[in-house]
Amino acid sequence: MTTQPRKAVETKLEGREPADRPRRRVLIVDDDLDFLEIAEASLATHGFDALRASGGLRGVFLATQDVPDAIICDLRMPGIDGFVVAEALRADPATAHLAILACTGRRDLEARALLRSSAFDAVLTKPVDWDEVARFLHDLIEARREGSSG
Repeated sequence: MTTQPRKAVETKLEGREPADRPRRRVLIVDDDLDFLEIAEASLATHGFDALRASGGLRGVFLATQDVPDAIICDLRMPGIDGFVVAEALRADPATAHLAILACTGRRDLEARALLRSSAFDAVLTKPVDWDEVARFLHDLIEARREGSSG
């Protein structure tokens, strides 16, 4: 795999999002380091600053220390899984308001039923369409901000 220096990639991709849209911060929690790197780069092209956590415990810690606008969290991780992460963040008043998206490769009905009754706002299925996710995140973050200020 050939990679370009990060500066070159960022320069080519600038301008995809409107300049007047404020940059939002998204925490990505996943034990797959390749996914973290792809997610960070993809979200950056859509005007997001991404923070990365390589596991559930680290994700909860980072979310409570430096509260982001939204979280994308894998479900299956060693140690603390995504369900525990979401429940912990919903239980903390500092992070209870966050938009939390589950991210999974599971497509079965049992997984969907579990997710509907969980602390997640929505489900992303891998492989992820980052254009669609970016639009959804912007809308969800704005809706949550308007809801908490009114």
